[in-house]
Amino acid sequence: MKLKYFLLFLSFLLPASVLTAQESQEPFTLNGKPVPDVVATVNGVPLLSHVLEGDLFAFRFRAKQMGEEVKPADEITIALELVKTSVGQELIVQKAKSLGISIGEEQVNRQLKNVEDQFPSHSGFLTALAFQHMSIEALKEKIHRTLLKDELMRLEIAPKADVSDENVEKYYNANKALFTKPVLYRTSHIHVATLKPSEGADDEASRMKAEHLTAMINEEAEEKINSILERVKEGEDFSDMAKLFSEDDDSKEKGGQLGDIHPDNTLPEIGEAIVKLNEGGTSGIIKSQFGFHILKLDEIIPSQLIPLSETKTDIMNLLLKMKTLELFKTYLADLEKKAEIQILL
Repeated sequence: MKLKYFLLFLSFLLPASVLTAQESQEPFTLNGKPVPDVVATVNGVPLLSHVLEGDLFAFRFRAKQMGEEVKPADEITIALELVKTSVGQELIVQKAKSLGISIGEEQVNRQLKNVEDQFPSHSGFLTALAFQHMSIEALKEKIHRTLLKDELMRLEIAPKADVSDENVEKYYNANKALFTKPVLYRTSHIHVATLKPSEGADDEASRMKAEHLTAMINEEAEEKINSILERVKEGEDFSDMAKLFSEDDDSKEKGGQLGDIHPDNTLPEIGEAIVKLNEGGTSGIIKSQFGFHILKLDEIIPSQLIPLSETKTDIMNLLLKMKTLELFKTYLADLEKKAEIQILL
């Protein structure tokens, strides 16, 4: 069981540094109406309101993080969906237990430790749990249910998920844009740095002095890059010039090589300039937030379709996951048809 299965849960837990709320003692209501202690039964097993309260709190928090707000008028609808989810989870647990699937305490504790390790301290972890109205025992129960579901899917669902080579090829042919490498530009540059305007001077005289020094340094930088450009235009080797004069330590020893660049993944000024160059061509002086640049386009690497043989395994794994999820939904729907379910909201 990997930690990623708990990421959704972790997204509902806040760092201790921002938690100040205490567990609410107010009655649980939805749009002003009290919620019964038992919100549903599944084959006679009660689902309790305090679990729904925690789930709804988590839903509200996640919505707020996304810039949305749960309106009181929508609470009943949201709560019903959360209860239906809990019903499905309970059905899976019951089915797993009926098949003799069991999860040991050691497995649960190992995953509990993985969750706690995401927090800076044990007290921070406990505070986060309290903020969500959840105890360690409640969290362990969530972990236990997740592990039961994983094992049930491994035994009951995954073996039935079958994906053929024909399915893989069909997906590949229908989604070639996903497997196409974009055009890349193998680029070198010569960089001369400039200074940004000074900030935070204590007095006007100091500020003016700093601005004067900055202007002098930047003027020298501009003179330097102009001089370099003239020598490039006269035919001097670009790589040699980069090694001699470029102030980009990461690239100068490589003759200014920046590697294979996509225009959208670099500075806008550089991206705009490289697409206008021909192979072997050099640019004029380009100004960016980091200073002055002269670019050389060494090679245009055309868009390439990744061969099916190189991506077949990835597609197979993706389709298997999709098929497993599809089968799981059908499996759960069948359990629901055979179960005695009452929703009491």
